[in-house]
Amino acid sequence: MRKKDTQGAGTQQTEVVVPTEEDIQKYLVAVNGVSRVDLLEGFADLVGERMGYWMGRRLQGQEMSDKCKTELTAVRDKSKSLREHVAELISEEKPEVRDAIKAEQKELTGLRKTASEATKPFRTKISELTKAVKYCDTVTIPDSLKELGKAVAPRFSLSEWVSKALEAAKNKKKKQ
Repeated sequence: MRKKDTQGAGTQQTEVVVPTEEDIQKYLVAVNGVSRVDLLEGFADLVGERMGYWMGRRLQGQEMSDKCKTELTAVRDKSKSLREHVAELISEEKPEVRDAIKAEQKELTGLRKTASEATKPFRTKISELTKAVKYCDTVTIPDSLKELGKAVAPRFSLSEWVSKALEAAKNKKKKQ
C-alpha cells in the first residue's frame, strides 16, 4: 500500500508518493526477476567467496614460508651481511671490504635465483588469489552494492563502531 502525503504550496497542491518496502520488492522482482532476499543472499555468497580467496592467499604464504625457509633465510642472512659490509666500506674504505662486497653480491644473486625458483609455484597461486581478491574488491562487490541500492562513497574517517572495535582489539593485544 502506498502512503500519500499532500503538501500545500500556496494554492497549488503537490502529491508525493512514498513507496513502501513491499512496493520496492514488487518493483525489483518485476524489473530484475529477483527479490531483495535473493540479492542479499547472493551478496553474502560473494563476500564469503572473497574471504575464502583472502584466507587461501594467507595460507599459501604461510606454506611457502615454511617449505622454503632455508632458501629465504639464506637470502635474508646474505643481504644482512652485505648491508653490514657496505656500511663498513662507507665508514672506512678498504680494498678487501670492496672485494668482499663484490663476492657477496654474486653469491646473493645466486641465492635469490634459488629462492625464486623454490617459491615460484607458491607465488603463482598467491598471485591468482590476490587478483581474485582485488577483482572482488574493485568490481563485483561495488556492483553488487549498487544493485542493492547502496552507493559506495569514499570515507575519510572511521565510523564509531569501527573505532571502538579497533580500540578493543588493541586493548586485548596489550593484555596478552
